[in-house]
Amino acid sequence: MRLLFAIGAFGSVTFVLALLHVPLVAAMAIALVVAVISAFMEYRLQPVRPSDAGTPHVIAAIPIVIVAINIAIVPLHDFDGRAFWLLKAKAIAHERSIDGPFFHGRVMGAPRNQYPLMMPIDAAALMIANGSDDDRHVRWLYLGIFAALVWVVARYVNPWCAAILAWLPQFAVATEGGALSAYSDIAIAAFVTCAFLEMIDGDSPMRFGCWLAFLVLTKNEGLPVALILFAIGLTSFRKRWARMIVPLALAIAALFAWRAQIPKTDEEDYIALLPSLPSHLRRLVPALLQFARHAFTFSTWGVFWIAAAIALVILAWRSEWRAPAIVVAMCAVYIAAFMVTKWKLDELIDVSADRLLMHMAGPALFAIARVTGGFARNRYSPREHRPKAA
Repeated sequence: MRLLFAIGAFGSVTFVLALLHVPLVAAMAIALVVAVISAFMEYRLQPVRPSDAGTPHVIAAIPIVIVAINIAIVPLHDFDGRAFWLLKAKAIAHERSIDGPFFHGRVMGAPRNQYPLMMPIDAAALMIANGSDDDRHVRWLYLGIFAALVWVVARYVNPWCAAILAWLPQFAVATEGGALSAYSDIAIAAFVTCAFLEMIDGDSPMRFGCWLAFLVLTKNEGLPVALILFAIGLTSFRKRWARMIVPLALAIAALFAWRAQIPKTDEEDYIALLPSLPSHLRRLVPALLQFARHAFTFSTWGVFWIAAAIALVILAWRSEWRAPAIVVAMCAVYIAAFMVTKWKLDELIDVSADRLLMHMAGPALFAIARVTGGFARNRYSPREHRPKAA
């Protein structure tokens, strides 16, 4: 969790400082100090320590090692990673700017020009440090995020759930969104998981707000997901909500201020399309069916989402509603986006559904652990309701 927070803090602080016209290398130096300090912050989340933890840890480590060997040998070849994410990272590293000539179309066509820049900034820092824009150096960043997510699930949810996560083909094998790619979907899944655990713990509204800020600056989907988590997080932090809104509001303001300075290219403007949702209701049922088809496809997810759906229903029936509410709300947002887009529905869902499902894996694994008894009961209540340590 410390590594994930440091990665998010470094990219976010650099982005905000560069937006304020601090020279990029200086902004990165300041951000590095913030990231290192944040890595040593006190985390009060209560880990789970079942007696059989060694076996699932070994099982979870196997695909991570295999992915590491693959990364060391096989060049990066996923389309979005090369055409969008790392192209931005190379531009940032070369121009030492987040709004330089590349982002104004003066170097080449800049596809997805207004995608958030947190991950490209992290990648650009590695390129600057290595003195090379070779993709092989940057790929270890994405492997590190995958390994850190598995570790967070093992430590704070359940080791067997971490083993399940590590072996899911969509995370460990897929070249579109998985650990072998340079997409940002595993980062979204990691930040959602950490924000959710922070919400369940109920100890630090400021740190919870930081996780939400990282979501906003990672991908376009991060903004609506962060707002969902913020709304549900109000039940955990109640009167302390002002502390969690500060980093979130800062990230949203910075993102929109940056976007105002650079031209749009081929992004879909979902905010502008959203008012047209009532006129697209005919696409609702097809979108639901096709999204569900991807979730229940055995070759990519096995029985994971079947088990998760059952567990989420059981939790909702028990009135443990936060994990089900998050998954349902995220699904609703993605289905609404499918409905209003100008893309052909089946083509869009085919290329994006599995990656969007990855974002919800953390709350889904939490539900499975809760229902199967693999998660300590007192972890579900806010920290202030637990016995204090002597």
